[in-house]
Amino acid sequence: MRRFVPPHRAVMPAPPPTSVSRIARAPVVDRSRFLIDGARGRRVIDLGFVDEGRMAEKLAQSTWLHAQIAAVAAETIGIDTSNAGVEEARRLGFSAFVADCQEPETIRRLDLPPAELVIAGELIEHLDRPGDFLDAVQAVVADDGQLVITTPNPLSLTNVLLGFAGCEVQNADHVAWHSRRTLETLLTKHGWLVRRIAFYRHPRYLPNARASLAERSQVRGFNIYQALSWPLYAAAPSLSDGLIVVAAPVRAT
Repeated sequence: MRRFVPPHRAVMPAPPPTSVSRIARAPVVDRSRFLIDGARGRRVIDLGFVDEGRMAEKLAQSTWLHAQIAAVAAETIGIDTSNAGVEEARRLGFSAFVADCQEPETIRRLDLPPAELVIAGELIEHLDRPGDFLDAVQAVVADDGQLVITTPNPLSLTNVLLGFAGCEVQNADHVAWHSRRTLETLLTKHGWLVRRIAFYRHPRYLPNARASLAERSQVRGFNIYQALSWPLYAAAPSLSDGLIVVAAPVRAT
């Protein structure tokens, strides 16, 4: 019973009222469809596109997002730090370059014409220098272009429920969570203006054919949970699994 006895609480001044902000309602969308529709007919640069370790699996299932974007865009260029992934993409006929998107000079040396749409899908949570990243990608976004960032939502219902179970589901390469407010603040500090906010749910996952029965059952169980959770997401979009922010360079506004 001792664990239910609250620990000593220190005393300090209450936080300022500005610490609390309301989360504006925003639509809940399908992340892949949102990015594919946004890329249609436009010149696109896709950052961190390789999805290392899973490219072959997703290509076999026709679910590799970079390929889906390239199929509808006027032109698509991929940039990633993975030499092997970029080499494989080039072998498959995609235009791709190796570069660290946190290094402004490295990005400038690519000498790429600015794109109408730059996608940073599930990338910023991997970066230990997100401010440098936002400075660097200014060079590859056209004056009338947009940067689209997608990232997991720290306020998601799934995270809350997993917390009750004493669990955390987190990619081993992630180094940060970004909420709507922290991401908007970060963008503003580095010369970006937020144009649009949306939330997304996880996709319906396909079990790996070589997975064990227990693993396949977990995947099916999660898909059922996601389907049953839709009314909650519809009522409170901020409980959704991920966040999408569309931003424009301030120099253009």
